[in-house]
Amino acid sequence: MGLADDPKVKLLASGFALSLFALVGLVGFGLVAGLSTLAGPPAGASLVFAVLSAVAPYLVASALVGMLSLFLLVGLVVTAVRSASVPRSNRLARLARLVERYSSEARELRLSERLEPTTEDRIDQLKREYVEGDITELEYERRLQDLMADDSMSDQRVRREYERTDRNSREREFEW
Repeated sequence: MGLADDPKVKLLASGFALSLFALVGLVGFGLVAGLSTLAGPPAGASLVFAVLSAVAPYLVASALVGMLSLFLLVGLVVTAVRSASVPRSNRLARLARLVERYSSEARELRLSERLEPTTEDRIDQLKREYVEGDITELEYERRLQDLMADDSMSDQRVRREYERTDRNSREREFEW
């Protein structure tokens, strides 16, 4: 699911757009009220007081709608950042480990663990390489076995994928 498909992001973005529209409208009506007061000030009243009394409700409403817009914008940004996916790659994980080596703050964040590709990511990448013809079937099977041999990668999906590949190889042998 992409960021634009997230219902919470859609709701916050719509609310933010509507609040900006309302803010622009309030400011416009406030300007019209102020200018109309300037065109014909009431007799006996000071011009500044007359303009302020005409514009005051629009100023208060604009301030409230402006604060609402700000809160919606902050909520939108926070939601978008939280729902955005973090790219996973060995290079980024190595770079994060290097930074963690020299910075205790970075070690506390454990960023390298978050950037390290998961078993699912590695299998998907391996499949893409095989389907695109970048690697042969033998290379695919060897690398899948390497994933199985790695203790940290003892995932059920690796085993299922290896068994499926092994079964397909045996079936092709019988076809010859």
